[in-house]
Amino acid sequence: MSAYADQGPRVAHRSVEGLARPGQRRTRWYWMAATDGLAAVVVAIVLLPPDLVPGPALAVAFGLAWVVLLGLARTYDPGPVPRRSDLLRIGLSGLHLVALGALLSALTGILVPVEELVAAAGAASATSGGMRLLSSLRRPPRTRVVLVGHRRQVRRLAEELRESTDVEVVGVCVAGPKGCAGIDLPTASGFASVPDLVREQRGECVVALPCRHLDATSLRRLGWLLERDHVDLLIGPGLHDVDSGRAVLRRTGGLSLLHVRHADLTGPRRALKTAWERGACAVALVVLTPLMLALMALVRLDSPGPALFRQQRVGRDGEVFSILKLRTMHVDAEARLEDLREHNESDGALFKMRQDPRVTRAGRWLRRLSLDELPQLVNVVRGDMALVGPRPPLPGEVTAYDEDALRRLAVRPGITGLWQVSGRSDLPWAMTVRLDSRYVDNWSLRLDAWILARTVRAVLGHHGAY
Repeated sequence: MSAYADQGPRVAHRSVEGLARPGQRRTRWYWMAATDGLAAVVVAIVLLPPDLVPGPALAVAFGLAWVVLLGLARTYDPGPVPRRSDLLRIGLSGLHLVALGALLSALTGILVPVEELVAAAGAASATSGGMRLLSSLRRPPRTRVVLVGHRRQVRRLAEELRESTDVEVVGVCVAGPKGCAGIDLPTASGFASVPDLVREQRGECVVALPCRHLDATSLRRLGWLLERDHVDLLIGPGLHDVDSGRAVLRRTGGLSLLHVRHADLTGPRRALKTAWERGACAVALVVLTPLMLALMALVRLDSPGPALFRQQRVGRDGEVFSILKLRTMHVDAEARLEDLREHNESDGALFKMRQDPRVTRAGRWLRRLSLDELPQLVNVVRGDMALVGPRPPLPGEVTAYDEDALRRLAVRPGITGLWQVSGRSDLPWAMTVRLDSRYVDNWSLRLDAWILARTVRAVLGHHGAY
């Protein structure tokens, strides 16, 4: 960080979880450049014709050009490896290398076959991208972080990072009349003593949470103090569960401002999600009809009553619809609910029991394999539900919702979602609400694809299914 930059301390809008270790950031770039260059030289020796110019000279020039192009594309900038944009930048650098080679060939009269130049650039791109992917497989030690800010904000962030596998909070400096009381971590008194605390605890990064005690001038001075020890300063914007794709740093009127894009609740991407989900579920219904008929027969043979269970649920914008499921409980389950309230194992609006006596023998098996949810494909085709979305709540649950929980009703509920791939019934109520809200706010087609892939693992693992 430049101590005298106009914009002051660097504002990091990426997650604290994704920090690269500062020591790695200072040394990693030239090792990566050397590896990229050496690989490009080998590729040039193998694929480029050595008879046009002296072989070693051509290979070295190719390697240097490749490293320069990667540097100009900012693939050696600080950050996790590989960043999502790095692989695309490497591919674009390969195209630039081909264009540069063609230009130099035309200017010098040394005709290098285009197909060989394309093959060499493609091999160099694949090698550099592959090495970055391999480097990401090795999990680095946890980054040692010092938190600075108001006591309440610092305590909340420290609690969230307690279970992190990437970050370890090793110290805090807290402003306010209560100081660091109640925080069981090494502390510092006064923001000027933060560098000493960082050195004592071997901290690698400082995360500052702005408050009235820590204004823009104080942040800039803190950055100057940390600069001497090459310790990064990151500014926490106070936003929780905001994906990095929604946050963009903008320069306005001499200020660095964080712009948070609104959630995609409407628009063409939402229309595409609805179209492909309804089409896919219609096809799945046709394919799975024999299996569903067999399961319905099993339900009827196991206990008296209808094979399908209909229940009122709340959908998008509070609209009530009738959800379809294979019946997994005895027909008098609703009447017996009040007698079991005292055995509720959920800490929120849900009712959950691991050994619910109302569940039938077949129902326990169906729930374990999540087969009881297959009829909900009909709800997706009708437009009541989505394939991926928040959990569909009961009307009685919605009456107990606070403002945060009501956010779940901004989109159609789903057969699967973040709540399912993260533990389902094992999750506390607050985490269920938070995961659903995170999904609504940060929705993307890529997130849906990731959830569907994780759903297969969750179903096969039977986690939280009872």
